[in-house]
Amino acid sequence: MKKKLIFLLSVLIIIMIALTGCDWFSLGLLNVFDPEAQIRVNCSDITEGTISLEVYSLNEVEFIGEGFSYKYYSNGVLIPDLSKTVGVTFYVAPSTSPGSPGPITTIGLLLYYQEVLDYMTSNPLVTEMTCTISLMGTDGAGHSISKSVTVDLPAIQPGIDVVTEPEPEPSGDPETIFPSREEAMEIIEANAYDYWGDDYIMVQWEIDLQTEAYDWLVQQTEYPNIMSNAYDYWGDDYSMVKWEYERQVEAYEGLQ
Repeated sequence: MKKKLIFLLSVLIIIMIALTGCDWFSLGLLNVFDPEAQIRVNCSDITEGTISLEVYSLNEVEFIGEGFSYKYYSNGVLIPDLSKTVGVTFYVAPSTSPGSPGPITTIGLLLYYQEVLDYMTSNPLVTEMTCTISLMGTDGAGHSISKSVTVDLPAIQPGIDVVTEPEPEPSGDPETIFPSREEAMEIIEANAYDYWGDDYIMVQWEIDLQTEAYDWLVQQTEYPNIMSNAYDYWGDDYSMVKWEYERQVEAYEGLQ
């Protein structure tokens, strides 16, 4: 009887491991009954001052990103005054098969902001500046998750001048960049159904998110060229166009 019970428990554990995909041992037995999103982050492209991320889930739990935590180090020593959190809302869809990558969410980030440049200018003896970035958010089961994006990534080197090109004279307004509201609503609704299918709660969420972003974007008139570049990059994903525009404007104004 005892041997039979041990055998049955062994079989049950094997089944649970198969159902829960990768990282079962690292997340523990509770993850079987209260699964936590298994988020993975790949750095797809790093250029001077920016980084592109690909975020996806490895199990059937969604993830709602809420922001990124930045910490800067000089020669391995944390600079507390430069630590900051940047709020960014994004959605990572669950995988359809445990252990297999789900749909990829692409995000572009700045590696440093104006305060980092100011610090480098006022501290000429600093010979190294690295950045550790962590992704933060909550999964569909309510778990708070923090995931490292970069660790000790060179952010900026001393002695390199950051050249700021002046913003060209406005060449138009948002109405010449974006489609009309009627056309935009048709595109938003079609994209929402195409992405979420018959998950009508998420379809409505997507429509509301994109509509709010579109209505905000068409009211911005100060930097049409930055707006045009953001729209060229993200297309009809108006929430990401808004995010890109805000980040680029913040960086541009910080360099003035």
